[in-house]
Amino acid sequence: MRRAGLVLLVLAIMSVVSACSSEDTDMTMMSETPVEAQDKDQVKKALNEDINSNPGEKYVERFSYLKQLSLEKQEAFARFKSERNLQELYEFTPEDMVLVYLYCLSIGDPDLIYEITFNGGQLPDRDKFRKDYFEYVMNYDSETAVHYRYYDSIKVDESTAKEKQVTVLITVSIETTTHTMALGLQREDQVWKLDIYPLIQDYINKASK
Repeated sequence: MRRAGLVLLVLAIMSVVSACSSEDTDMTMMSETPVEAQDKDQVKKALNEDINSNPGEKYVERFSYLKQLSLEKQEAFARFKSERNLQELYEFTPEDMVLVYLYCLSIGDPDLIYEITFNGGQLPDRDKFRKDYFEYVMNYDSETAVHYRYYDSIKVDESTAKEKQVTVLITVSIETTTHTMALGLQREDQVWKLDIYPLIQDYINKASK
């Protein structure tokens, strides 16, 4: 009987020790979990910092001639582009209209260019203008739009300015080279319009030779 009682006591002690060992193991595992989570967060943070510090990942906004205008005039031109109402352009300066013109060149829209081109009784109908523009002019104008996108200055040539006729000079410099383009504008329909049709005719004449 004593021997049987001793065996039972030993088994009870072993059971208690085993249970304590199991609890310790669980507690140890639970205490490691937040440490592991913190390590993972640190790794993620480091990866994000590496990505954000990579110059190749930075967003570069594309240049737009329209964005050189005030926000108010950008909105006015957007309305003009949608509705083709010249009243939206009444407050635009000659310099503003040159920027609008260069924008039209950059998107290759002859219908918009037609609207802001000085007529003076010289313009053909819209369909012929569009046809001639695509055939003879667009390639030249695309190069012009790209060339002057980093212009240094744009201003009216005050020495030749008249009440309803001005010349706007837009200048770009590359290293030691400076290019200046002179664009004539005339006041028509209460808007400063580009007097460019003679230039278009020159392109047509050159192509026909």
